[in-house]
Amino acid sequence: MDKFKKIDVEQLNIVDENGTVRLKLFNNQNIPPAIIDGEDILPGHRQSDPIAGMMFYNTEGDETGGLIYGSKKDEDGNYTTSGSLTFDQYKQDQVVQMEHNEENGKKNYGFSIYDRPNTNLREDIIKDKEIRDSKKSENEKIQELNKLWEGNVRRAFMGKNGDGDVIVQLSDSKGEPRIRMVVDQYDTPRMEFLDGEGNVLYKLPPEE
Repeated sequence: MDKFKKIDVEQLNIVDENGTVRLKLFNNQNIPPAIIDGEDILPGHRQSDPIAGMMFYNTEGDETGGLIYGSKKDEDGNYTTSGSLTFDQYKQDQVVQMEHNEENGKKNYGFSIYDRPNTNLREDIIKDKEIRDSKKSENEKIQELNKLWEGNVRRAFMGKNGDGDVIVQLSDSKGEPRIRMVVDQYDTPRMEFLDGEGNVLYKLPPEE
């Protein structure tokens, strides 16, 4: 058996005994497409992003999440950097994500969980294009698109925002925040209960 102490490659595919790719390691010149049912469901997606990382695939060869990271800096010294680790629902988008985003010192990072419908994302994207290309009115298109993508919402987030606030936020099935716990940049804690319209129903400490 060959043994290597060091290998320099631009892309590495880990396959199972049937030849199905189960893991890809890649640089920013070899970013893999988003594959479901053997098809690239989002042509051009990620291809120009300054990222490297790894992608995970199930036994059917569908993408099921991955780790991506990267950064860019312009001639004036402005920079952005980011990283994301995701795990996807079967034939859908991510349901768990840990991410970090920074732009010129302003940082957002945390952990999120999502709801996804029990549908095939590839088929949903096809339906989305059919609706957008139809001759229906803009209002009808919006209604149908909202119905199509219903159920794709973030349900919980724990992290820190660009203002320096540490947040735990729980949302309802429509993605509307309903409970929010915060320790702000001044170390002042608060807890809020909200209705579906974003109005605060109850707050701790209560307003004087």
